[in-house]
Amino acid sequence: MSLIWRRLQLEWPAWLAVAFVALLPVRRAAEAPLSILALALPFVLRNPAHRHRLRELAPLVIPLFLCFWIPMLASSFDSYLPDKSWEKTLAALRFPMAALTLGILLQTASLRWLVLRWCAYVLVFWAADGFFQLVVGFDVFGVQMHPDRLNALFVTKYQFYGPVLAMLSPLMLEYARRRWPAWAWVLAFSMVLGAVMISGMRAGWLAMFMVLATYMLLMLRHENRELRRASFAIPALALTVLAASYAISPIFQERIARTLAITQATEAALNEASSLRVPIFRHALDMYRAHPVNGVGVRAFEEAYLEFAEPGDAHLANARVDSEGRTRHGATHAHNVVLEVMADTGTIGLVGLLAGFVIGYRRWRAQTPAQRQDAFPYVLALALILFPLNSHFAIYGAYTSSLIWFLVGLWAATWRRPAMDDDEGA
Repeated sequence: MSLIWRRLQLEWPAWLAVAFVALLPVRRAAEAPLSILALALPFVLRNPAHRHRLRELAPLVIPLFLCFWIPMLASSFDSYLPDKSWEKTLAALRFPMAALTLGILLQTASLRWLVLRWCAYVLVFWAADGFFQLVVGFDVFGVQMHPDRLNALFVTKYQFYGPVLAMLSPLMLEYARRRWPAWAWVLAFSMVLGAVMISGMRAGWLAMFMVLATYMLLMLRHENRELRRASFAIPALALTVLAASYAISPIFQERIARTLAITQATEAALNEASSLRVPIFRHALDMYRAHPVNGVGVRAFEEAYLEFAEPGDAHLANARVDSEGRTRHGATHAHNVVLEVMADTGTIGLVGLLAGFVIGYRRWRAQTPAQRQDAFPYVLALALILFPLNSHFAIYGAYTSSLIWFLVGLWAATWRRPAMDDDEGA
């Protein structure tokens, strides 16, 4: 019993990180482990060694957070929904606290491998669960397939299943690449790829295509020579998975047909192919033009949309009442990270976004090759979430923000001052 207690004292932050990923399908349950990590920071800093580590991590985490938070603060003063904007701005202070706790307590390589290993198991299970649901109509826990999309454990939040699986797939793929046999890596890759395809969410498709392209390039590197032969099977397996997914999934067939409508090169066809998002994109730009300095306010897009939408707008016509009794419209956010930042936080937010990318890139380049290898799955996952040419969930929403800062925390765990040697290896 004492051995278990000692292990728990050492490993508890790693298990909270795993719990965060495992709880992502369950509404906002993932907020619990993230909040525990944030609240733990003052207690963690009672240790002088941890305070020293905090000073080491500050150049990475604090500037990135300020690029994110200052625009939120500036947008709240004259927001269309001031109460909500201020609530989101103040609540966001938990994100750097959680990220710093992860960066401090997971600096040991063995703990980071523990996180990657169990995240890999969780993601493979999600993929297998999706196939099971597609075949029998419900998942292994009895969750019925949503009428619109494959949902697996994500229940009513079906839109998160494919994209989240794709965006977090680098955690599984990097662990499999470095710890599993070549055949297991290829099998896991194919399973996740297929699950993302049959989920029917095109944001997940694009993210998975980027992952596929990245790993095909990685196979050209010398250290991956043992996987190189197996990697030749990936294009064939990808085509097989795509063909099989198309054959067995009506959802996949419908999404392909809708996507191909873009070839008609008309605004109506583009609107159909983008799931009626052309008006949202256009009005996001209108909001930016009308409020160019600090936007309409963080998470106030839906309220501002009422002012900018034309009569008969489809998103106003599709109003619904959510589980909390609020009337919600289809246009709750801009569905693109750049447009959301411009609309919600204006030029201040756009400058913050660009500065964040520059700072992140410079911090990445400042790491040694060994450190970059350790940081690679987290940085790639961040790039997938923030890729500006994809469709996005609400970046300022709790779900996506939590995911971003969780990954920043894992990246921080690999961070060392550039002048210091990486004495842990990988």
